[in-house]
Amino acid sequence: MDLGLGGRVVVVTGGASNIGKAICTQFAAEGATVALFDLDGAMAERTAAEITAAGGSVTPYLVDLTDDDATEAAASAVAVDLGPIDVLVNNVGWNGTAEFFLDLTPQRWELAYRRNLFPTLNATRAVLPTMVERRSGAIVSISSDAGFGEFRMADYGAMKAGVLSFSRTIAKEYGRFGIRSNVVCPGLVLPDPNDVGERSLWAVDTKMGPAQVENITSGIPLRRRSEAVDIAWSVVFLASAQARQLTGQVLSVSGGFAMPR
Repeated sequence: MDLGLGGRVVVVTGGASNIGKAICTQFAAEGATVALFDLDGAMAERTAAEITAAGGSVTPYLVDLTDDDATEAAASAVAVDLGPIDVLVNNVGWNGTAEFFLDLTPQRWELAYRRNLFPTLNATRAVLPTMVERRSGAIVSISSDAGFGEFRMADYGAMKAGVLSFSRTIAKEYGRFGIRSNVVCPGLVLPDPNDVGERSLWAVDTKMGPAQVENITSGIPLRRRSEAVDIAWSVVFLASAQARQLTGQVLSVSGGFAMPR
């Protein structure tokens, strides 16, 4: 099936590893021209080289999505280097160690905001004006099942719930300009250990033991965890012409762990 993504310019934030890497790879396989935004320059270059070697088109950009000026400059650079942006995938995210709410500090709340909700708002603000001008565009934001409320994830879940609300607001406000905004909520997706860069959230204090992983898996109706490629396929579909009538939707890709209404 031709998804109509050939030649489309796609920005993927946090595209260097795990879910972001799979998203970049899948868009490139569909013939899209990918701009990979990431804070980890070494991993971004490595991922871009792998995709290019497989015949895909991807350009890495070293960007701190918590810096509004840098984000806007990167979006402008993509427009000059690759052409007008057709698709934005807001994939940047971070989750620290799981803690009960009263064990969290205001500093941790601020960090959760700066690394989860703010980058989505920031990247959308940088890309949306030209989409409005062209009266066309698709935005897919990565949230989390934690956004529906999850044990020991008060700060992270609150920010991911913010991504849900924000994305639906964009869908309502800018649908009249032909812009679609949807959300994908992954369940637990463990990365390939070889694809974890020094700046990845998986590099520190997030490793899970076999017993913990098995406990999580046993609570999933399909009895298997999602892989990064499962998320990527869903994102690519929502960005495609085949999803032209889908906007403001939330898709949980978690084997049935979460079933949002």
